[in-house]
Amino acid sequence: MAHGKFRVLYSDIGGVLGTNGWDTDLRRRLYAHFNLSPNEIDPRHHLMFDSFERGHIRFEEYLKRVFFASPREFSWQAVRDYTYSQSEPWPENIQFFSRVKKQNGLKLALISNEGEGITEYRVEKFRLRELAEFLVISHFVHLRKPDHAIWKLALDLAQVTSSQSIYIDDREMFVDVARDLGFTAVHHTSLANTKEQFRSLGLEVD
Repeated sequence: MAHGKFRVLYSDIGGVLGTNGWDTDLRRRLYAHFNLSPNEIDPRHHLMFDSFERGHIRFEEYLKRVFFASPREFSWQAVRDYTYSQSEPWPENIQFFSRVKKQNGLKLALISNEGEGITEYRVEKFRLRELAEFLVISHFVHLRKPDHAIWKLALDLAQVTSSQSIYIDDREMFVDVARDLGFTAVHHTSLANTKEQFRSLGLEVD
């Protein structure tokens, strides 16, 4: 049954549907695993990361520029594979969003800041094509949150307005930006909390 007010449910991926693809915690684990110094890697990461997430460089180049300025006893493929291995879907959350969209007659789309390689791996592992009608990923569209244009593109693709849309993210700043753009925005801190917020919006969640 279609919901009277809302037509599209937009969600982030990392932190809502599964672990993050590339974040500070993952890099710290990677440093420990490969015995790397954050003081050496972090400055290079900050120089390259925006270009990587916006799709201007591939994951291979990012890794080589950031991690291999000095000779290593391991390959860039080993770093890539370790990174991929740390991505884990949260099946309960994915099933919840699948159920909510069906019960409320909503479309579901994903808006995410993720770079080349990591995205493709996670789309397969999390089975996101089966969950969402479409995905707006930073490295494909060369925009990244908090760019207003990435949310505008997502609305244009669905041909809906922000007032007809719900946006969910685990990062509070992105929730605030989406709210300022007219979305009904939900800060995801836990599945139980998101369920309660959805109920307060009149959505069926059980």
